[in-house]
Amino acid sequence: MNTFIVALSSCYIFGSTTTITLADAQNASNPREIDTLFDKAESLFKQKKYDEAIKYYDKILTLNSTEIDALNHKGLALWELHKYNEALSCFNQILAIDSSNIKALNNKGLALMGLQKNEEAIQYFDQLLSMNSSDIYALTNKGGALLALQKNDEALPYFDQVLSINASDVYAINNKAEALAEMGKNKEALSVIEKSAIDNPNDEYLQSTIAFILANMGKDDEARTYYDKALKINSNLTQILYDKELEVFNRIMGNKTTLPQQQ
Repeated sequence: MNTFIVALSSCYIFGSTTTITLADAQNASNPREIDTLFDKAESLFKQKKYDEAIKYYDKILTLNSTEIDALNHKGLALWELHKYNEALSCFNQILAIDSSNIKALNNKGLALMGLQKNEEAIQYFDQLLSMNSSDIYALTNKGGALLALQKNDEALPYFDQVLSINASDVYAINNKAEALAEMGKNKEALSVIEKSAIDNPNDEYLQSTIAFILANMGKDDEARTYYDKALKINSNLTQILYDKELEVFNRIMGNKTTLPQQQ
């Protein structure tokens, strides 16, 4: 399976949903102005208006070119827009300032995954795991990179380790089910994911993965029902699917969508 990681599909981005802190604001020419710009950028980011948010991060960076939070969030916005090379540049700038920055190491790995450089991405997740062997972000994303490399049996222990820390972790559950389905263990995959999908009815990733599993089992009508659920949650569903999942989606739903081009 040649996978393409898009949006939030089965991986952890670091720093997009947490409260923004301004560690370097005291070094800026106008900390109060930076606070205001960050508030506007964060609001736009939450509304998924990534292009507009980037304009505010750029304004912050004109005031303080080494503002790590602005670089990180600009990188995440670019990542959401599938501009992985540009995102990578932002995370590299952070690592030039702080070579052990946890967020940048994780997010650089994800940018590399977006570019389908999964083996290189794993090096950054391994670096995080050498710092903290229980880092849920690194465990989940290393497993995701292995999954993208079709190393499903190697990926499973990472998802299991996450679930030993947090049994309800949606990313790990979704990825574990995906790995099992890829290994032809569809009944086991379904048993792993069903409860989480019920508990998280508005998670399009879980709904679409169930659809994929059901389609693998030859239950096309049931699969179509779950794809319909996922589409109601996210009309851009095709942008978050692995390419093999997209092939199944096209067969079940009668579409001919293609994966976005990497940038």
